[in-house]
Amino acid sequence: MDDGAVSVQLSGLDKFLSFHGALRIPFDHIIAAHAEDQSGWDHMWTKLVGTSAPGLKMAGTFWIKGGLAFLDYGTGLTCLVIETKSETYKRIIVQPDPGEDAAALAAVINKKVAA
Repeated sequence: MDDGAVSVQLSGLDKFLSFHGALRIPFDHIIAAHAEDQSGWDHMWTKLVGTSAPGLKMAGTFWIKGGLAFLDYGTGLTCLVIETKSETYKRIIVQPDPGEDAAALAAVINKKVAA
């Protein structure tokens, strides 16, 4: 997170697998953020561009009910979910780096969004 936005930095391999670079989402385009895992996902993704290997790696642009989503996760556990408005992606789902807590990151984002 930087001044006025959330930045999602992708590793070299993730950039390759997702056919995408880093994302920058202004706080005023974020509706809310929360931690979630695949057990709460009741919809199927339709891959448009990227990698779709459930249980191994999901990375890239996917279609979900309501619009486009950007996914970058391996196991689908403890992901950070960012709901947006006025952005290409309506939902961004990423798995934080090891040692980072998705719920804590979501709380920080929500605090900045509410400010």
